[in-house]
Amino acid sequence: MGEHRYWPSLDGVRGVAIAAVVAYHLGFLGGGWDGVDVFFVLSGFLITSLLLSEQATTGGVRLRSFWARRARRLLPALLLLLAALALYALAGGPGVVPSQLRSPAVATLLYFANWQQVAAGHDYFAHFQAANPLLHTWSLAVEEQYYLVWPLLFMGLIWLGRRRSIRALAVGTALLATGSALWMGVAAHVLGPDRAYLGTDTRVWELLLGGLGAMALRSAGPTRRPVLWSWATVVGACGVALGTTLGQGPPGWMWDGGLVAVALGVLVVVMGSVRHPQGPVARLLAVGPLRWLGRISYSLYLWHWPVIVLLDQTNTGVSGAPLLALRLSAMVGAACVSYFAVERPLRRVDFHLWWRRALVPAGILGVIGAVLVATVPPVEASTGPVALAPATRAAAGPAPIALPPGRVVTAADPLRAWIVGDSVMADSAPGVGAALEATGDVDVVADSAFGGWGLSTDRTWATDLPRIIGQYHPEMVIGTWSWDDQPAQQDPRAYLLELVQALRTILAPGDGVDLVVLLQFPQIGPNPYWIDPAEQAAAWATANARQVVWNDVAAEAVHFFPGHALYLQTDRLFAPGDRYFAWNRTPAGAWVRARKIDNTHMCPYGAAQLGALVVDDLSPVLGLAAMTPGWELGSWVHDPNFDDPPGACPDDQPPPRYRGVAVPGPPS
Repeated sequence: MGEHRYWPSLDGVRGVAIAAVVAYHLGFLGGGWDGVDVFFVLSGFLITSLLLSEQATTGGVRLRSFWARRARRLLPALLLLLAALALYALAGGPGVVPSQLRSPAVATLLYFANWQQVAAGHDYFAHFQAANPLLHTWSLAVEEQYYLVWPLLFMGLIWLGRRRSIRALAVGTALLATGSALWMGVAAHVLGPDRAYLGTDTRVWELLLGGLGAMALRSAGPTRRPVLWSWATVVGACGVALGTTLGQGPPGWMWDGGLVAVALGVLVVVMGSVRHPQGPVARLLAVGPLRWLGRISYSLYLWHWPVIVLLDQTNTGVSGAPLLALRLSAMVGAACVSYFAVERPLRRVDFHLWWRRALVPAGILGVIGAVLVATVPPVEASTGPVALAPATRAAAGPAPIALPPGRVVTAADPLRAWIVGDSVMADSAPGVGAALEATGDVDVVADSAFGGWGLSTDRTWATDLPRIIGQYHPEMVIGTWSWDDQPAQQDPRAYLLELVQALRTILAPGDGVDLVVLLQFPQIGPNPYWIDPAEQAAAWATANARQVVWNDVAAEAVHFFPGHALYLQTDRLFAPGDRYFAWNRTPAGAWVRARKIDNTHMCPYGAAQLGALVVDDLSPVLGLAAMTPGWELGSWVHDPNFDDPPGACPDDQPPPRYRGVAVPGPPS
């Protein structure tokens, strides 16, 4: 193996890998995420080959020179991307919430994005944030951490072998790789697939495996039977293709040895292409288009995901083939600018002059500064006067309520209310409570709504509900939640019985509760967590269908308690004309964001609208007074829930000619 030989087929391997990753993220190749594994194995092979060559030539490894070459190879293009995203965020570009970009950007620059994503994955609200345009940089962090540590381990293992052979190096590397691969399988089942997928400790075995291939070729003699390598590369390539075809999900067997098999196939292709460049697979990989794609693969990897995230159907107004063409053109164009104007020229710059070396930390600090300035948390969405639109479909008015004889609701003796539900109700509670208390006839004495609550998740509700009632003595309970939608859909009759039992527990004679008000769950919108339009639409339709069932069951359950339970419809507010709106108009005609960027939770204006709707529906049956003017602008609009996660309620405007989004199927 030559000291500095160039193998065209390995650029082709990079080209295939980046094509698979891009196709996967565009929704066309379910197992295309295997392309990252190709990069890992190839990187391990090439880096270890360089270290072996330097060790053989000089008797050691110059660490500063090695790390400097890696920085010169990787940093410029990354700094360009981060600077561009910072400017985009600073300019208020759609698809980016500046405050949610800060942590990923800093983590990307410091090469610990994979661990930042592992930590963020344990956050309940991680799934309700805007799509992260730097989500893909986790793999760059894994590789950079490998580049920092592997040369030190390499030198240590060489020293243990007393420089006589690479046997100690190979044995040590094999042990480390085996341990990492076994730990990946355990972690996938114990800690979850995300932890196994993102962790350096669970993925480094692929880079070490590539290193083992480099060691094997270093020790090998001349190629005596090239036909065997030809067939081996064909088999390896077929194995990788099969794993990619079947790897959608990924399936559980990937963590139980399937990924190891794919990585071994990649290694065979890499080694076979080097040992026998005239083989059929090596010649195919060396064709011009694949080699060209491989040369720009790093820049293309950097830019492809931000382009997919930012150029979506909402931001561009196009879909289908035109959107695909726009995305491909943008990502390839950005990659070419990055490669030909930044990445390639800076590889050839002589950094021996001190002022040129000083440009590196200056550039890093400059980008960090730009990121920090551009990602200052935005002004939170405001609220405003509320005027309810007339109903868009026929709806039965609230049934008469039977309060205890002699109970007259007045400002001197207000009705005591308790709010219960999940995170959507927790976000709505400040507005609902403010609206009720603005009548002067209701006092919200308890608010127990919190993320993830439902009868199916709170298995001790039978004791929790009476305990809260005994502590706060409410007379009216108001609530809605979505965490029971799946069990409700699976067995509506069984869930109806459970919900009726819960209402019976709340309305138990003698506990003081005289009225339960169940709200139709506010219509949800498409989750921006899904980038692929088809997947987003399918996920929205599935979630909406489940919520429709819960709403139907809730509407049926109140009939078991005439005079003591109501079901209030909210679709005239949150699904007018069977369309979902993230922004609603004030009476003056101005757009104000009503829902968080996740299209599920409430911003202040949405909470105020829901509160006004509740009062509007309850006033006829409870005789509530009119709400005090200006209640919508009270201090409640600064409740911390509205900025959780940070930047969830930006003070932004909808796209031009905004008409909302048609709800799939019946409104929820």
